[in-house]
Amino acid sequence: MKKLSALSVITAISALALGSSALAADVTTVNIAGVTGKKPYTYVDDEGNFTGYDFEVLKLIDEKLEQYEFNYTALEQDALLVGLQSGKYDLATCSFYGTKERFETFDHSNVPVSLSDARLIVRTDENDINSLDDLANSDKQLAPIPTDDARYTIINSYNESHPDTPIGFEGATEQSATTADTLKAVANGVYNAAIYPYTSFTSVQADLNLDLKVTDSVGLFPTVFLYTKANDESALIEAVDGALQELRDDGTLSKLAEEWYGEDVFSIDGAEDVTDVIYWEN
Repeated sequence: MKKLSALSVITAISALALGSSALAADVTTVNIAGVTGKKPYTYVDDEGNFTGYDFEVLKLIDEKLEQYEFNYTALEQDALLVGLQSGKYDLATCSFYGTKERFETFDHSNVPVSLSDARLIVRTDENDINSLDDLANSDKQLAPIPTDDARYTIINSYNESHPDTPIGFEGATEQSATTADTLKAVANGVYNAAIYPYTSFTSVQADLNLDLKVTDSVGLFPTVFLYTKANDESALIEAVDGALQELRDDGTLSKLAEEWYGEDVFSIDGAEDVTDVIYWEN
């Protein structure tokens, strides 16, 4: 057996080190921000883990994309969006829906991260409102909705398709009430109904136990990851979109939805048709 000289050993070790450095250099760190305290979408648990539907989806995507390493943080939404716009963060998440105005400021995933299941929320003794048609064919009032909200798009689209029997509602201002405040107003009879994602209702209801119930789904709209436009994130978007589609196709997103939302939103009637994140043009 030949003996290795000290120089040979040093050379071999140096080559390994250079190889490791080259591999490390090929891995790009992606700074990801989620909105803090937004269970079941994005939050930090008691053990300091970033979790919730959106974070768990991203962890699975990270496992698929060897060229990237995801670094997570959680903060308030206003600070998150400022940081995303400046390029401090590459990707932001928290069950975000798209709007024309939002997509002018940020890039976005082209494959839905999830589907938001919109429901009408009414008092438990209200038996006449079970659909948008029921609401439109009555003189009952829907709670105000912010004009930049996907829920506004759902109702506005309905009204455009039913000009003779539109749903009565108002566009809310930036100072509009919280979800909890609006649901309390419905429970107290200020409004006859409200429209919210099912998960928003269940999270509030778990704390307040209001005298309310939900209808069946009245609309599905896609949620997205947002990306900064301060840097070229096209390669990242393409890679993440590909991983997202794989997770939807193999049923993983359905399982996560059941775990975090309490329902498989991807199996709701019409879900298979929700593939375009620019839903307001459909």
